[in-house]
Amino acid sequence: MKTNCTHMKIKKSLFIKQKVIFVLLLFSLFAFGGIIYTFSNSAVLDSQHIRLVEFSEKVEIEVFNGRIKMDELLSGNKTITNSSVFERFDRAENYISDIEQIISKTKKIKLDKENHFLYQLSELRLLIHQIKEIVRTKINKDVNSVDLNLAGSYLEFMLKFDEYGKTLHAFISENNYRLKRELFILLTSIFTILIISLVLIVRLMNSLIRTNRVLLHNTMKVEQSERRRIAMDLHDGLGAMLSSVGLYSKILEKKFKDDPKIHGQLNQITLLSNQALQTVSEVINNLNPSILNRYGLVESLDRLCARANSIGNVKLHLESKKFIGEMNKSTEVIIYRIISELINNTIKHANATEAFITLKGNTKIILHYQDNGSGFDSRKLSLHEKNGMGLLNIIDRIESIGGDSLIDTTPGNGFAITIELRIDK
Repeated sequence: MKTNCTHMKIKKSLFIKQKVIFVLLLFSLFAFGGIIYTFSNSAVLDSQHIRLVEFSEKVEIEVFNGRIKMDELLSGNKTITNSSVFERFDRAENYISDIEQIISKTKKIKLDKENHFLYQLSELRLLIHQIKEIVRTKINKDVNSVDLNLAGSYLEFMLKFDEYGKTLHAFISENNYRLKRELFILLTSIFTILIISLVLIVRLMNSLIRTNRVLLHNTMKVEQSERRRIAMDLHDGLGAMLSSVGLYSKILEKKFKDDPKIHGQLNQITLLSNQALQTVSEVINNLNPSILNRYGLVESLDRLCARANSIGNVKLHLESKKFIGEMNKSTEVIIYRIISELINNTIKHANATEAFITLKGNTKIILHYQDNGSGFDSRKLSLHEKNGMGLLNIIDRIESIGGDSLIDTTPGNGFAITIELRIDK
């Protein structure tokens, strides 16, 4: 059941990571799509505006050139034909048609400025057509009174074209304003989605951290349960067998006490069985520290330090007077193992002469461990893990009970770690 639960936690962890990737991918696609859409619209709009201005200028130029051609034709310039005169006005009308076509291709909702702009285009076309008809009458009938009408129509066209130019400018400004408004809405939307994405990612990451902690905690529980089972098997199986071997060897010692050679060999078997039984007892205690059930955490740590002081070259100091907290047995076991591992690292690797252990707190437990050993580069923690320092394993144990740790060490300046753990009474 616990294995299945662990597998479920792993699947949940992977599912959360997939969610984070999905949120980031969705935001990236939206932002990229918005940027492409904006640049595309901006490019299309700029192209339309350039063409509108270009065609509008050509309308004025063609009408102006048409009048010049007409004057040259009437003055007797034989290189100028009637068709070349009317061709200028026809081109002007075609450019107006091109302008109307550009406006018709826009998918925007027609605004008042657009309607007014189109209305002025139709008036320009009407005036050009009127000028063209007056020119045709002038050329065909050579009526002098037509000059006045032609001048008046041309003046009216120029005034109307000036008004049209202002409307064109207003129309372009309105389109640019709409583009800026769309860009502002898009950026606001992207920013809003970014905030929402960040909030979702933070929540997902917090959920992932909680899931990892639960997974690690369950792993530690399974490990502790297996340790307890193995310890019981060793105690009931191998321990009982070694006790029996020692008992039978003692019986045989008494039976062969008159034979010094056999008696010595049996005595050696008794000593070896006792040593093996003591070793098994130490292994059982390491697997399942029953000393915690008998003495509690503080006294067990005191006894651990006393035993280490009696056999090692490192002097251990334990300060626990300010500790008044209570924790469940599984947490006590993990704390005991953490301190045991730290002491083991100091003795085996640190070349230290002293180590200090401080345990204090109530609902918030603070454990501080420090030695005066050789220290190491904490940035190469994984390398020390390969060399047997076991600090990564210690950090995993701390995280499994919801604790935080801070390591302070540099080469030649010893090692220190502070562990903070909030517990419920």
